[in-house]
Amino acid sequence: MFKKFLPKTLFYRYFLIIITPVIFLQILLSIVFFDSLWLKTNKGLVNSLSDEIVTFINLFENEKDTNKQEKIVETFQKNKPYLIKIINSKINEVENYSKFSFYDRLLKEELSKNLNYKFWFNTKIHKDYVKVLVEFNNQHIELIVPKSRVRNSSGRIFILWILVPAFILMIISLLFLRNQIKPIANLASAAEKFGKGQYVAEARPSGAIEIRKAINEFEKMKKRILRHISQRTSMLSGISHDLKTPLTRLKLQIEILNKDGKLNKIKEDVNEMQKMISDYLDYSTSQSDKTSNKFNLSIMLNEIYHKFSGSKIKLECKKNYFIVGRQHLIKRSILNVIENALKYGNSADIKVTDQNNKIVITVDDNGPGIPDREKERVLRPFYRLDKSRTSNSGSVGLGLSIVQDIVNSHGGKIELQDNPKGTGLRVNLIFPV
Repeated sequence: MFKKFLPKTLFYRYFLIIITPVIFLQILLSIVFFDSLWLKTNKGLVNSLSDEIVTFINLFENEKDTNKQEKIVETFQKNKPYLIKIINSKINEVENYSKFSFYDRLLKEELSKNLNYKFWFNTKIHKDYVKVLVEFNNQHIELIVPKSRVRNSSGRIFILWILVPAFILMIISLLFLRNQIKPIANLASAAEKFGKGQYVAEARPSGAIEIRKAINEFEKMKKRILRHISQRTSMLSGISHDLKTPLTRLKLQIEILNKDGKLNKIKEDVNEMQKMISDYLDYSTSQSDKTSNKFNLSIMLNEIYHKFSGSKIKLECKKNYFIVGRQHLIKRSILNVIENALKYGNSADIKVTDQNNKIVITVDDNGPGIPDREKERVLRPFYRLDKSRTSNSGSVGLGLSIVQDIVNSHGGKIELQDNPKGTGLRVNLIFPV
């Protein structure tokens, strides 16, 4: 149960490990200081004042000569740092001690122990003085005592010495901890991007030896995976490219021999094979170009809209949107989605919005849609859905895979949802600004 309240990130967990002993030590030192030094010092100051009051009252009561009594008062006033008066009346003041004031409780407790007389005091008459009244023989003495006589001023200094160094140490710890956590956070971010198929620049090892080793091993693993992907795509591209020449010759021979139209089905099969090869080449080269530039997405969408002017396509783009990326690849991804919408339905509604520093391109169609259980699978290479969406000749299941690769390589993502307007599919292409 206690684990639910612990921080989840590594940075705050390390910070908690550092700050907990510091706070515990500060609390321990404060308790020791308060109990052993500060509290005893304050009690000693109040006891000293009590003894002086008792001494004054005893001298004053034992002396019957008025002149000598006045002399005693003058002597105390000269030798003690407080004012003293003798008033021929009883104490008429009402107790106004604060229950939440430590000094009021301490004064009342210690004066009650040491004085066998009725007394009253006020710690709020002045910021630097305390007024004390002590009654004896139907009269009372009034003392205006400096607070330094009943209060130890080192408490504030001690608190400053406790808090300021602790605060400085925490700031230094935060700075060092941030530098130690940063390489781990960068490695996690790079691993996340690489896992999504996005381009990740080579990381420079930094931090502790263990972190440097992890970064180096990640770079080695990334190079092995990229080399494997490169070999696979090169092989696929080479095979597809080599097949285009014999297919072209075959298509030419069919055209020569197909005078009576008996070879039309064979001609259609050859056309399907050519389209398959074109899809293979598109898929294998979707990651080959790494050059990015800033371009106006709105202008590109308007060009696409005019290209499909004869189709049932709608475009809603209320302002200019700019994206940094590979323009021809982004255009290819949008074209693939629109072509799918028109292929499996008879309309495509395109809408562009910006949300939380992201640009969202939404394409809705009115086709048969895709079941929820298949939405993840159709993004896989060479996966064809024949049940819920009409099977199209020449399709090899690479259209949405190419779109996903392009969008991921730009730091975005693709979402497949049901069309909220009715039957059909909604495709969201999300790109960071």
